[in-house]
Parts: sequence; C-alpha cells; structure tokens
Amino acid sequence: MGVVKKFHITILSIILLFITFGTVTYAWISLSTVNNIEGLSLTATTGEELLISLDGINYTNNLTVEDLETLFQDITLNEVTSTDGINFEAGGLRRRDDFDPNRDFLQFDIWFQTTEDIHQVYLINNVSDSTAFDVSNTGTYIISRGVRWRSDQTFVYDELGNMIERGQDETYYAKDAVRLSLIELNDDTNDSDERNEEDLERWIFDPSGNENRGYGKSYGAYAYFVAKTQFYIDPTDNLQEVRYHLTEPDPRNPYQALDNDSIVSNLQDTGEVDENGKAIYRSKLRITLWIEGWDADAFDAIDGDRLKVQLEFKLLRKAEEDGLT
Repeated sequence: MGVVKKFHITILSIILLFITFGTVTYAWISLSTVNNIEGLSLTATTGEELLISLDGINYTNNLTVEDLETLFQDITLNEVTSTDGINFEAGGLRRRDDFDPNRDFLQFDIWFQTTEDIHQVYLINNVSDSTAFDVSNTGTYIISRGVRWRSDQTFVYDELGNMIERGQDETYYAKDAVRLSLIELNDDTNDSDERNEEDLERWIFDPSGNENRGYGKSYGAYAYFVAKTQFYIDPTDNLQEVRYHLTEPDPRNPYQALDNDSIVSNLQDTGEVDENGKAIYRSKLRITLWIEGWDADAFDAIDGDRLKVQLEFKLLRKAEEDGLT
C-alpha cells in the first residue's frame, strides 16, 4: 500500500474555486503522494444576482477565509472511481474498502439563491485550453503545472499503440486524470422542493477533453500498472458517462444560454420573500472533485503535480432544444 501524506489547505483569496494537490498511489506499488490545497475560495458571480452559501442559511457573494478553513481540515486524497459522480469506490487499480469524502476526494455542498426571474444556474466558460498555470484568468478551468517523469517501465501509452520506453523522460499532467461531478440535491432548507431524482441535474465533467484517454482504457495507467507489478487484473467493463463541453452565453445576450449542456441547478421557489417583497428561489448542489483511478493518465507520472481549479457559475435563461428562447 502506498504512503499517503496530508492534504493541507491554506486559503489565499476569495475569488472562485482554487485547488492545488498531487495525486496517485497504488495498492501494489510503493508510491507516495503529496496532496496540497494552496487556496480554496468561492463566489457565484459578480454583483448580487446570484448568492452562495455553505450552510443554506447565510448567503453572500463572498465566503470568508474562516468559513472555508473550518470546512476543510486534515484531508488526504487517494485515487477513487465513480461512474455516476454519486457512488464512489476505491481504485480503480487499488482495492481498498475504507475511504471517505474529504479524506480520499474533495466533496462539499453549496446553496445558490436569487430573487431574479432567471432560475437556471450553469457552469460556464471553459478556458482550460487557453490558461497557463501561473497566469490569472476568468472563467472555468482545471489545469496543472505538470511533472517531469522518467519512466521505469516500457508500456503502451495510447490507443495508437505508441510506447513509453524505459528511461524515457516526458512531462505529464494531473489535470488529465481529474473528474468533477455536479450533483443537484433536494434542498433540505425548502419544504417545497419535492422533485423526483430524475428531475435533478446530475453529471460528470472531464476537463481533459480527451475521450481517447478516458475511463477504463487498456493502455496508459493500466498498461503501466501491469508492467510495473507483473500482476494482471481484469480491466473494468463499466461505463462512465462524462461531458466535455460547457455552455456559453449568447454573445448577443449575456443572460441567454446557447445550449443546456452544463446546467448544474434549477432554483426552486421557497415561498419566502426578501425585504423588498421579491420571491426567493434557492437550490442545493454537491460538488465532488477526484482523481479518476480508471483514467488512462492516473499513473505515478503525475504524482506530486499541482492542480489549479476555478469554477464560474452564472444564471442563464434556458435554451430550447429547437432554438433559443
């Protein structure tokens, strides 16, 4: 069993969501991981149109450092696997029964609230491909610094049969093995929210954008594992449905969605009003971020890499399937 180090958190700024950590360890390979969150902060959007909360009671467009420090403490991470972003298992290549949220993966709930007449919250503006690790940018991105790694094995790297040779020195990126699930929940602060499970938004985002290096491939991490351990295990035959695209606002109307690919939440009428008599709408969302153990890039080449994650949420009017509203 690999050695796992603490997942330390230091709050740097109150902007969006920033996470930095390393990754993976295997059951039969003695590897260590250095997991480190340098900054974690949240806002929903600029202005007061969409507020955010960690407890469903106190809402703001800025969460304090103290709020976040008490939320995440003494976290360790290991690679885990999930096909739905809700149910998790240890692994994939590691077999272990004892694992927990915020010890082996990052998971937290937030609430959104608005008094506007737009009630769909979207994760928007994926700028991962145009963002550098050391450069600030707006939008959603999941990027990493990269790790220079010299392979100690010869193994099949990709779907074309290209090989990584023993002694080959390349740079690899933890961002390529990350998954993010956005799971809408019934709002337990709103007795009127009695939606059925099929009415809730639930999906997984693969920020790598590379379907060929996704879940359960026989090359990459799996091929390295077999070469390293000389231990054969059956590849998974499960399927993980993911999305690679995030919705963009219409450039002619910044509050109109061009598609509905990345709705994360539908705010519900609470029956409450604010001090101006405006109806309050609210919803609850569970965010989980993990290293996918069955990803082709989840091998020790990315151990110790540093991730930066920023999520941008916005209220948008829903797009009709046959055209914009």
